[in-house]
Amino acid sequence: MAFLNTEYTKACLKLALPVMLTQVGQVSVNLFDNIIVGKLLGAQALAAVSLGNAVFFSIFVFALGFSFAIPPLVSEAHSQHRHETINSVFRHGFVINLGIGLLLMVLLFAAMPLLWHMDQPKEIIPDTISFLSIMTLSILPFMVFQTFREVSEGLSYTIGVTKATIIANVINVALNYVFIKGMFGFPPMGVKGSALASLIARIFMMVFLYFVLLREEKTREYVKAFSLKISQFSKSMFDKMLKLGFPTALQMFFEVTAFAGAAFICGLVSAHDIASHQIALSMASFTFNLCVGFSVASTVMIGRKLGEQQFVELKKVGINNLKIVFMFMVFCGLIFIFGRHVLPTFFTQKEDVDVILLASKLLIIAALFQLSDGIQVVALGALRGIQDVKIPSIITFIAYWLITLPLGYFLTVPMKMGAFGMWIALGLGLTISAVLLVIRFVKLSERKIDFAK
Repeated sequence: MAFLNTEYTKACLKLALPVMLTQVGQVSVNLFDNIIVGKLLGAQALAAVSLGNAVFFSIFVFALGFSFAIPPLVSEAHSQHRHETINSVFRHGFVINLGIGLLLMVLLFAAMPLLWHMDQPKEIIPDTISFLSIMTLSILPFMVFQTFREVSEGLSYTIGVTKATIIANVINVALNYVFIKGMFGFPPMGVKGSALASLIARIFMMVFLYFVLLREEKTREYVKAFSLKISQFSKSMFDKMLKLGFPTALQMFFEVTAFAGAAFICGLVSAHDIASHQIALSMASFTFNLCVGFSVASTVMIGRKLGEQQFVELKKVGINNLKIVFMFMVFCGLIFIFGRHVLPTFFTQKEDVDVILLASKLLIIAALFQLSDGIQVVALGALRGIQDVKIPSIITFIAYWLITLPLGYFLTVPMKMGAFGMWIALGLGLTISAVLLVIRFVKLSERKIDFAK
């Protein structure tokens, strides 16, 4: 018996590959930011950007979680040819995403002065606040883009998002050099230049994707029918989307804040520990974001099977996609292990020997938890496809906040293991999350099969 189902694998890859390219583009914004900042400005500037990103994404990812309520609802409605439901999800999702984005922008601006009182290296705080102030402005255009993206992916049209992201990424890299170094008449801006480049790239993504969806046959009717008339909104749809979106936002918040909290804990040791943590995290985030493609494919494929009430096939799709991500992450882990002495050199200057050596050790741990990281994100996507979000949010809370962060602090500070101890805790938390989420998916899918008999 074959390890993978050929039909399901082809369908998964058809959906996943464009999303993976999109994720490469999105994560590359931060990856290239880190590389360019580290190379041009050094380890201290890299630490400032790392801390800024830790704060930004801890808040921003909560907003993204609400947008993840869109694809399973669109996918299910699409399988049943309920076009007005798709229009309704689109307009309600847009308002929710915009509202959450505005709220979190205000929260971020209000919270920035607290950085001076969080026991972080004082020398990096001014650059961190400058970077964060500009990055916060990018939340609104990105949330509009995210709304377009999730509707599009729910309709199984993913290539338009990929085009927007890749072109925006090229713009971001070019502007990073221009603004950081001060070229073509612009003054040298340092880390502020990196943030400004990201802001401009995200505005471009939003505008470009709108026109792509307006021209594409699969999405055109929904973009043209989009309306914000008050009479077309309903409390029941807002309730439904918030019931899906809020727990999903919590899932993402718990995981990302664990990694953000890891940066703060490493900052209690030294700026070098933060920089090494950021290098290893940049690599781990890159492979994780590729796995988001498999997660999105799982959500859409399982959402279809749910709408068609094909529950046996639903389970098979989920298990098959978990096998695919397992094989993919084995490959990524091997790259981390064999490239651990070379990969960190891309992120900082040769003089930062201590940073490079510590980052190479962290990549060994990152290689080992690659399997758990990929499996847990695909399991979450599968559960989202069957619209199960409350229990997974509890699982992620336990794994990351009750286990990872307390253990990470204990190993990093009292046990004096530094960033290495923090990463041991991260690996354990991811593994616990992966195991519990897979068990949850198997039990729920079997329950649906038994109920249908």
